[in-house]
Formats: sequence, C-alpha cells, structure tokens
Amino acid sequence: MLSGIKTGKRKRKKPSSGSAPPQEITKAPTKIKAPPVPPSSDSNLSAAESLRRELLSGGIEPSRITPLASGATSEMPFDQLQRRGRIQQTDSKQSRSKNGDDAIRLTGLAAPTDRPAYRTEDFRNGSRKGKLKREAMDVAGTTRTEADTTIEDMVAEERSNKMSMDELYARNIARVGSRYKGTELKRASASGADEDEAVDMTMYQTQRLTTVAQQQKERSRQIAQHDKESSITSKFWWWMESPSFQKYMLIALGNHVSLVKAPSNLSLNKGHCYLVPVKHADSYVGCEDDVWDEVQRFQTSLRHMFRKQGKVPIFYETVLPSSKGLWQTRMEVIPVPDRVADDAPMFFKSELTEQAEEWGTHTKLLKTRDKGLRRSVPKKFPYFFVEWEQNAGYAQLIETSDFPKDFGVDTIAGMMQIDPVRFRRKQKQPPDADRQAVLDFVSKWKEFDWTLQLD
Repeated sequence: MLSGIKTGKRKRKKPSSGSAPPQEITKAPTKIKAPPVPPSSDSNLSAAESLRRELLSGGIEPSRITPLASGATSEMPFDQLQRRGRIQQTDSKQSRSKNGDDAIRLTGLAAPTDRPAYRTEDFRNGSRKGKLKREAMDVAGTTRTEADTTIEDMVAEERSNKMSMDELYARNIARVGSRYKGTELKRASASGADEDEAVDMTMYQTQRLTTVAQQQKERSRQIAQHDKESSITSKFWWWMESPSFQKYMLIALGNHVSLVKAPSNLSLNKGHCYLVPVKHADSYVGCEDDVWDEVQRFQTSLRHMFRKQGKVPIFYETVLPSSKGLWQTRMEVIPVPDRVADDAPMFFKSELTEQAEEWGTHTKLLKTRDKGLRRSVPKKFPYFFVEWEQNAGYAQLIETSDFPKDFGVDTIAGMMQIDPVRFRRKQKQPPDADRQAVLDFVSKWKEFDWTLQLD
C-alpha cells in the first residue's frame, strides 16, 4: 500500500555555476557607552550636607535614609570592645569551632592516642554488648576480682567516678525499672538490720562494663547533657554565652558583669537595661564577691547618670524556682521620675504583701537596709529583690512557681500609670531601631562608664 512512497535521505541540490554566491550577513557594530564619571568627594559631601539640612528642616522623611547612611559614622559598643581587645574577635564559624567555642568539650575520656583495647564482650550484639559477667559475690558484697584490687586501683576508680552513691542508686533503679523490688536490705527481723547481716550492694555499684563501653556511655551522657543545656541556654537571649544573644545590644562590659540594653518591645522606657553576670549564675546571692562588687559599681554609675536626667533608677531581680535546674539571672534597671520613686516603698510593700498572702505562707517582708541582699536571703532560695536607693529595698522569698515573672515591671508600670510591657511583647522592632536605642544610651553613659578604666 505504501509502495508508491519513496523513503530515504533527500539529496541536497548543488548550486549551479551561474548562481551568485551567498552573501555574508554582517552586524553593525554597537556603540559602547562610556561609563559615567564618578562624582568627586566634594559633590558627595555637598549632597550629604543638603540631605542633612532637609532632614533637620523636616522636608524629608527619616525612612528615606538607609541604615548604612545613618550609622556609617557610629560604632557599636561591641565593635569598640573588640577593637580595644576586651572581646576576642571571631571572623568565621570555622575559627570559632577551631578554638572550641562551638564544639562539645568531653571531659574524663581517654585521649585518641591512648584508647583502650577491645575485648570479646565489645563485639557482642544486643543488650549483652560490652557487659561483663558478674562473678559470685562474697558476704562483704565484693566480687572476686574486686577483692584482688589494690588501694591504688580503688583510689583511681573513685577519682574517675564522679557520681555519688545516691546518684548511682537512683540510676540503677531507673535502669532496672519495674524489676526493682526494693529488697536490697535483707532484714531478718522486724526490729531492723543487724551488723552481721549481709547487705546487697548491687544497687550501689556501677554496671559491669568494659572500658570501651564505659567510655561510649560517658560520651553519650555528656553529649545529651550538653544538648539539654544548650536548648535551655538558647532562651537566655540577654546572656553573652547564649547562642541567641544579639551583640549589638551590649552597652558595657566589665570583668564579671555586662550591661545589656533591653529590646524595644520589652522596654518600659528608653533607659531600661539589664545587669547580667558574664559567667553562669542562677542568682546574685550565690555569686562571688567580685561579681557583686562590679554590680555595685554599675549601680553607682547608673545612679549618677540618671540623676543628671532628673530620674532615679529602680533595680530589681526575680529568681523563680526552676524545675530544669538552669537559669541565668539578670538585674533589671528602670529609671523613673523623682516623684514616682518616692512612692516606690509604698507600692512594692503593698504588692509583695498581697502576693505573699495569695501564693505563699512566708509573708514576712525582708528589709535590706541593714544587712543588704546577700546577707538577707539564703543561697539556693528563689526570691524577689527590689532596691530604689543604695541599701534601701525589700526582699521576698518565693515559695511557688506561680509567682508572676513580670511582677517587677508590672508594678513599676502601675506606678508610672502606663501600659504593661506584655501588651507589646510581640511587637518586635527592626534591629536598626534597637541599634539606634543603644547608641542613644551610650552617648549618655559614656561620661559615667567606669569600664573604660579596665583597658
């Protein structure tokens, strides 16, 4: 049916001898525009000066100025501290990890060149991997191999084991789980245990593991502990060691205490700032004397600075009972007018008494005028502390986690008759607004900055 259709390649026709050769197509050369001549420095200065005049006269909106133009001549305090050598410069993530700032530091493990030899138990599978067979125990509760150990071996094992007997007992109970019956003390009579009766020390001993298995277990435990602490410390954005700390919020840095500006959405006014220990500390009561001495030096300088502005700073610290066992304290500083500071004792006494009656049984209000904070509140106790004059303030022990964490700032907001901070907590401002607030604070703080003497 398709026999009449020719298939195959089509031959190209050869040009005849009389036909004209094909003409080459040439493109017209495009004209290259010369680059614009850059303006001279004099023209740049005149343009900047005219822009500044328009801004001052109100003829131009401040939003038209880019952040680079507005902050090109201002240096942030963090950059100044780096230039002065007070803070070590880190140029890249690689350098930080090389120095060990971002790496997990494992302690108590053997060096890579001194690794222990593997045993047969290390090559097992399942739950038997790395476990040694527990030998028969004698009356004293020690194994045959433990009976042959010397005093030097026992001292070395005690130093390597950082857990107490109570922690060992609790971990063994958690490991055994539902199999734990609580019969480690075999009592022969209801009157109690005699000295000659045998005591099962199994729950007070570490699990019989090989050296390789013990190091792997300790490594996993330290990594898990580091991850847990990192997840908690990432929420402490006001602490310099926290990964969420914004370096442009730093105002001044001492040897033990840092002065940090409060964010715009959490500031009650423009002078709201924090006094934060450089190292980890759950409260100022438990800090060293050197830390507290720097806090008092910061307080004196801040009082002089705000007194020049006709204000009085109120210092307060809230230490809540934490179930996670990790907290980085901070002392908040809020300046108020003189007429408001005169009513501070009455306001805080009324509010603290009301909170104590509602959430606790310790209704006694501690006055810190005679003893001060560190001698009025015992260590390891949660408390609220407020001070409006030097050595003149109140302290209240906190007995429940229901104590409001914004108690101090809410009370001061009520004294000043303004809205609480929690109403605008989610209204975050751009970083440029916080940078400008820090620069405004530093311009007033520079005259009273005692940390400049540390260089």
